[in-house]
Amino acid sequence: MQRLILTTATVSTLLLLSACVSPPVLAPAGQLATGQSSVKLDRDWTDVTKATYVYTAHGPKVHVLTIDAVTLNQMMVSEGLSPSDPLTINVTTGDTKSHPSLRGKADMSLSEQMEFVSESVAQTGYNKVETNHPQPVTIDGVKGVRFELTAVTKAGLNIRGLAQAVSKGGLNYYVVYLAPGEHYYDASLKNVTAVMDSVKLP
Repeated sequence: MQRLILTTATVSTLLLLSACVSPPVLAPAGQLATGQSSVKLDRDWTDVTKATYVYTAHGPKVHVLTIDAVTLNQMMVSEGLSPSDPLTINVTTGDTKSHPSLRGKADMSLSEQMEFVSESVAQTGYNKVETNHPQPVTIDGVKGVRFELTAVTKAGLNIRGLAQAVSKGGLNYYVVYLAPGEHYYDASLKNVTAVMDSVKLP
């Protein structure tokens, strides 16, 4: 049954990708530049950042990677976001002067960072987004926070997530991982944790 679900979801995703202006590209294991920052991938991912249907839900300074398909696992890795840069784009209203998508600010506390991430995830269409189990982390010598997320899709699928937020020089750096709670979240969790541990700040 699980194999059938994977096949159906993968086919659906490939059909969507075929209509995109820019096709997905390989993000090979190794260093991945994200603006002035970077992360190290411990395995190959697929970069769908410029695929139209994905890009419209994520800010222009956010890289979107997947292993199986964005509906099964996705990892958002941001460049340094200023108060004028959104992490995600509201899927209903877009990002306009009359209906701007959510922005952070320069000196957010760790709890404010968590709230910003959860609200940013919610504006992409997830319901009941909650944060849990925050843990302090030190990333490239800078203190930040790593925490879990839970959410529900409009179709009722339970989603789990892991997110990391760290700030330096007035800019905010995020890694946000989302996947269905059954099987897919745990399947790639160690790879995502490795990416989070590897963040290099400018």
